[in-house]
Amino acid sequence: MLPLWLCKQKGQIQWTVGLFFLLFLGILLCFLLQLLRYHMTSIYLEDTLAASNLASAVVDLEEYGISHEILISEPNQAYIRYCSAVKGNLNLNEEWECTNKQLVSGAVSIVNYTVYNVQEGAVTIYSIDENGQISSGKGELGGVRAPNGILIESTSIYSEISFAVKGLFGMEVKAHKGKLVDIVASIL
Repeated sequence: MLPLWLCKQKGQIQWTVGLFFLLFLGILLCFLLQLLRYHMTSIYLEDTLAASNLASAVVDLEEYGISHEILISEPNQAYIRYCSAVKGNLNLNEEWECTNKQLVSGAVSIVNYTVYNVQEGAVTIYSIDENGQISSGKGELGGVRAPNGILIESTSIYSEISFAVKGLFGMEVKAHKGKLVDIVASIL
């Protein structure tokens, strides 16, 4: 028979190891929950950006009827439609804050809105920054890439927003999400 003091030491080691694994499991669970929250926010905002980009993509029908090229003739009007669509799709208030604080905890800001018009082998770029300033430029078809690295092959719209995401234990992270949509005609 073992002495009583020797049995207590063996039990203490098992309890210590068990508590260590329980603590490790708790930390791992918190990490996975945080990752899941970020992933859900990313998916939600990617869909919102795609829908908002497409809502702003009103093409010039007269130009399409003449040359069969899809162009967005008024980028500033497209930007206004985009802002309205983002505000509606994310259910933002007048301060551009989301009512669903679980997904987006702070104000949403538009970092970049760019229209790429492809016509006759050239790409005309209209970029609108955070302050609403429009700048334009030109590039060759096959040589222009969107900020996310995707090659521009047809008339497209890229947008990027910035927002705060609240994590576990009150941690808040500033996140960016960008999306490029191509506008192509499909013949049925």
